[in-house]
Amino acid sequence: MFIFLYVMGLLMVSACGGPEDVEAAYPLTGVTELTPISYTSLTGALLNHDDEDDEAEIVEDEEGNEDEDEEEPYFDASMSPTYTAYLGKTATLTCIVHAAKSDKSVSWMRGRDLRILTVGRYTYTTDLRFEALHQQASTEWTLRIKSVQLRDQGNYECQITTRPISTFNVFLKVVEPTVEVLGAPDIYVNRASMINLTCIVHHAPYPPEAITWYHNNQSISYTSPRGGVSVVEERGETTTSFLLLQNARASDTGTFTCQPEGMQPALATLHVLDGEHQAAMQTNSSCVCAPKLSFLVVAFIVTCCAVL
Repeated sequence: MFIFLYVMGLLMVSACGGPEDVEAAYPLTGVTELTPISYTSLTGALLNHDDEDDEAEIVEDEEGNEDEDEEEPYFDASMSPTYTAYLGKTATLTCIVHAAKSDKSVSWMRGRDLRILTVGRYTYTTDLRFEALHQQASTEWTLRIKSVQLRDQGNYECQITTRPISTFNVFLKVVEPTVEVLGAPDIYVNRASMINLTCIVHHAPYPPEAITWYHNNQSISYTSPRGGVSVVEERGETTTSFLLLQNARASDTGTFTCQPEGMQPALATLHVLDGEHQAAMQTNSSCVCAPKLSFLVVAFIVTCCAVL
């Protein structure tokens, strides 16, 4: 409003008088004089502003390049896609990740129900058999499964929190120890021949402490009046027990049981024949030995055959 009245006053005075009259009628008081801006100073200010913008863009570009140059987490090429666990024992699945950005960058998931089992060092399942293992700054993230069950067999995924998520699939195979007697369920031998019963233990996490033989539910005694009884064992990835009975007789007919300690037994029924049914008979008089016999066992059997 003041400006409007001031302008109207100028117009009226100019119509009535000269500049002196205008200044006398409306004196300008309290006016701040501005420093004159030259073309050179204005251009420099604009250039300085542009330089600041360029520097900001350079900083942003450098930060962006740093993000792009940062190494992405990746799986170790030596990781195995399959693991084998023994029933009732502990399984250990290890995921090796390089350049992980944090301890929580790696997780384990179960394939059959897509359940998250572990994240970093933390376990996210109520099944106390599962446990997460990870040490600070280590490249290994481990999933431990205690008291492995047959239902634990299947696919497991190790995941890295990248964009998109990186996954490595692992198949866990659960094997159950088995025991068998070669030639079972029925074994035929000729009378007066040497009996060779072979018991093999498969997929045991370690060799059994002892293997006991039974005949008709009676433990076979090496000092019994029958005589001619011996047992030879071979231990390794598979454990084998050879029961050798010299001079087969009718009383040897019956059920023989191989009982490894802590495992299910294996049974075979022995038939001692007196010359009949030759086609169905496993005769030891011809010295036909079981496969994979050690040199010691073969030598023992040959010696026995020579005596007979």
